[in-house]
Amino acid sequence: MRWLLSLVALLTVLVGNASNTGRHRSSLMALDPFERACVLIRHYETLHTPAHWPTIAYGHVVKKGEKYQKRQYSHAEADRILRKDLSTLCAYYRSYGRDSLLLACLAYNVGSGRIRNSALLKKLRSGNRDIQKEYVSFCRYKGKTRKQLYRRRLMELALFFDG
Repeated sequence: MRWLLSLVALLTVLVGNASNTGRHRSSLMALDPFERACVLIRHYETLHTPAHWPTIAYGHVVKKGEKYQKRQYSHAEADRILRKDLSTLCAYYRSYGRDSLLLACLAYNVGSGRIRNSALLKKLRSGNRDIQKEYVSFCRYKGKTRKQLYRRRLMELALFFDG
């Protein structure tokens, strides 16, 4: 649990550095939940280069028909793409009420398709809010559990789950 507090402190410093314009530094928890989600995603996702095409910005996968180009996007451009994607996902999961942002953060990383028929959604639909085990189970990459993804899931739960 100590590392979770360290991670919250680290993200608080990142927020402060990003918004330090002579005013007092903001704390992470003082931010609107949507802003917290953006900070968290920017922390864990990399700013993708053209070599990662069709993944651009902070993890946006270009779909057929989208007008994005294979080029390096600035932090400001990537942030706009992130906010648009996260808003779309929040709207998609709106029927889950207070869990919509949590599900949107997860879907941003793993895709809505992986969540669609998951035990996590089945539990939430039935009203069962004991979801930590199911939520953190989304910490595998290429079949292996990744510590960084496990930490990310715990951080998302700590910041956005009101269980």
